[in-house]
Amino acid sequence: MDEFREQEEREEEEAPKRRWGRAFLRRLWGLLLTAAVVLGVVAVVLLQNSTYLDRARRWLAYGDGGEEGYAFASDPTNCFNQLGELLVVASQNSLQFLEQDGTAFFSHQVQLSQPALDVGGDFAVAYDIGGRNLVVTSKEAVVLELTLEDGYGWISARLNEKGWLTVVSEKSGYKGTVTVYNDQQQPVFTYNSSSRFLMDAQTSADCRTVLVEALGQEGGSFCTQQITYELDKTEPSGEMLLMDHLSMDLQQMESAWVSISDNDIAFTDGMGTQMGEYAYGGLYLRQYSLGGSGFIALLLNRYQAGSIGTLVTVDEAGEVIASMDVTQEVLDVSAAGNYLAVLMSNSLVIYDRELKEYGRLEDTDYANRVLMETDGSALVIGGSRAFRYLP
Repeated sequence: MDEFREQEEREEEEAPKRRWGRAFLRRLWGLLLTAAVVLGVVAVVLLQNSTYLDRARRWLAYGDGGEEGYAFASDPTNCFNQLGELLVVASQNSLQFLEQDGTAFFSHQVQLSQPALDVGGDFAVAYDIGGRNLVVTSKEAVVLELTLEDGYGWISARLNEKGWLTVVSEKSGYKGTVTVYNDQQQPVFTYNSSSRFLMDAQTSADCRTVLVEALGQEGGSFCTQQITYELDKTEPSGEMLLMDHLSMDLQQMESAWVSISDNDIAFTDGMGTQMGEYAYGGLYLRQYSLGGSGFIALLLNRYQAGSIGTLVTVDEAGEVIASMDVTQEVLDVSAAGNYLAVLMSNSLVIYDRELKEYGRLEDTDYANRVLMETDGSALVIGGSRAFRYLP
């Protein structure tokens, strides 16, 4: 009986301790749950603000390093692009892939009197505008090399994001021909034009259609004729005229094809419908970039000469996102991802699509070209060297 009473007394003494322990565990779990919710909210905010992720990407790719140099032979005809961390340089005599320490990762000799360059997927294409030579390479080897007959030249060559090549060239007996090669460098589509002079062509991102631009005429005025072909069919699936519009560049964005001329930008669905337009309103187009994610960058000047102008970003519907006055001479503009790089005589400014300043470099060492990257860094290119700017 005494033992039973002693056990009851011990339990009564230990009960407050047990209640305190349960209360502590509840508070601890509540604290952990609150911390998890707060961390989740912070993660969502960071994910929604891509600049934080881009800073992390730059740090993982380049560390705290500042300028890293690329070296190449000085040539006013040099063309530049990027494939991963490699700088691709097409010159009159070669196509090179350069590493950040200035060494050549891969090089191929090719004769290009007027070189042009494009990259897409895992490949780069260099060709001679109006000339006979064209070469497609990966980072390590030549995968396709084409030479036209004497007297005929290449008009354009483009790679889509999956590495499908679309070429436009002159051809005997025709006013132009378009050929599409898949990512195995096998021809999968050919269109020979007997009635239209061809200007450009690009295979869609899904590799199902090709959009061809030809020189058209309507009511005594020249215009651009867009014709869309499915790659497994011979008859066009869409066709339209862009009046008072002579295309000088063509690019597919997320939901529209963008055709840019010297007086406006036309947005089409590629199947015969114009989705939007942005006219320059009498201003002169000095610089532009179609590389942004969902936006286009334009530098429009009041006069044909001089530096007084307006920097404009436009969305895929032809609506102005933002604009700002420019009073300095702009040497180059380049858009990629959510960013826009504007290179001036001795400074570089990086903006977002709303033209809010993101980074600034005051001394660009006489650079005359810039290549924006999707992570917010930029390659600043001079006569014989280039370096990477990390905001």
